[in-house]
Amino acid sequence: MVYEKEESQVWSQEVIAAISTPPGEGGIAIVRLSGDKAWDVAGRVFRSRRHSFAPRPWRVFLGDILDGRGERIDECLCTYFKGPKSFTGEDVVEFGIHGGAFVAGRVLESVLGHGARLAAPGEFTKRAFLNGRLDLSQAEAVIDIIRSNSDIALRNAGRHLQGQLSGEIGEARSLLLSIMAQIEASIDFPEHDVPSVTYGEISHALNKTAAQVAGLIDTTRAGRVAREGLKVVLVGRPNVGKSSLLNRLAGRDRAIVADIAGTTRDTVEVELNIEGVLISLVDTAGLRESIDVIECLGIARTQAAIEQADLLLVLIDGTVEPNKEDMTLLQSTAKRRRIVLVTKEDLPQHGQLLPTDAIYISALTSRGIPELRARLAAVARASIGPENSLLVTNLRHASLLHDALQKIESASSSVTEHWDLDVIAIDVRAAYERLGEIRGDTVSMDVANQIFSQFCIGK
Repeated sequence: MVYEKEESQVWSQEVIAAISTPPGEGGIAIVRLSGDKAWDVAGRVFRSRRHSFAPRPWRVFLGDILDGRGERIDECLCTYFKGPKSFTGEDVVEFGIHGGAFVAGRVLESVLGHGARLAAPGEFTKRAFLNGRLDLSQAEAVIDIIRSNSDIALRNAGRHLQGQLSGEIGEARSLLLSIMAQIEASIDFPEHDVPSVTYGEISHALNKTAAQVAGLIDTTRAGRVAREGLKVVLVGRPNVGKSSLLNRLAGRDRAIVADIAGTTRDTVEVELNIEGVLISLVDTAGLRESIDVIECLGIARTQAAIEQADLLLVLIDGTVEPNKEDMTLLQSTAKRRRIVLVTKEDLPQHGQLLPTDAIYISALTSRGIPELRARLAAVARASIGPENSLLVTNLRHASLLHDALQKIESASSSVTEHWDLDVIAIDVRAAYERLGEIRGDTVSMDVANQIFSQFCIGK
């Protein structure tokens, strides 16, 4: 958009700087500068170890960082990236220094004192977007990579960064653009030798576009599992061993364990990474009839968690005969995706008729835990689909895809009813613009600013 390019040109004249590594101690810290005059600022604080020194792009130089009085702060490695072949599309300089919060702060202070200003959150990535190095969906993939906590989430975010979603959106927009061009030509030049588009041709193109957009929408559920994890809820009556199992799977005491029934009165959630997939495990209050007000609130939350679960772990105490609550739970969850677990396998078992695929476990001895972990990973992978699938994980993208499909379907309905072409064109253009918002082709700067504000300073 024109105003985006104008803003980018203004920003390029300003040199921004920030610490790009997390706070705390580490091997190195990086202070990054970006702007058309980034080297002018960097050259005022960097002193090369070479007697004759001329900055060359895409080279690493050993030297020292100086403060405002010309005194040495630290030795550093200085890397110079010449725009537009840089992350931001501008000249970029990075100082690699010893990793400590104080020394990094001193270096940043010196850079800011010599003409740079402190970067806003996400401003480096925002400049990459404004300068055409990334589109908006790719920029959002950067933060998804940073926040990923499983192999599947990381790989999918990488596909978005490589532009796979952008390519799919581009194809759909091209189809819509072709429809708009034909419709507008038929409207504007009816008396010329321009072939008039038929309702059948429009319908065919809209159906093809709708199928492509719907295909992306169909991946959003799997995308949620890839990004947030498979939501697994532990259910059973009090003292059946839910909290003990959660602690065993988590590898730490996350939930309180006691012999007193009703100890767990709220949901307790932990994230597990099992075989490269994310599992969100939720412990719940035991299901039983109760007159205790607090326990009843916990049971209500248990019921809500059951409704939202992707998978239920139904726990049955193997040392006693199943009671009314056990049988009710088994019957009510029979049509849900579930794994039945017979607990306390280390103790004498009570003979009982249970599903043949039930797993006998002991949170004390870990008996059955490896099999359970393997089953959890298998269910999660089945929920996500093939490893090379492109998944829509971003709620903003999903909402815009739904909006675009609604407009396409509205246009198709108008075609079926043989409405005027200019009426059909309104919905087609609206769908085109909604898809454009995903990549940032038609997005407002208010939306873009909101997205980049979620980034950390230095990215």
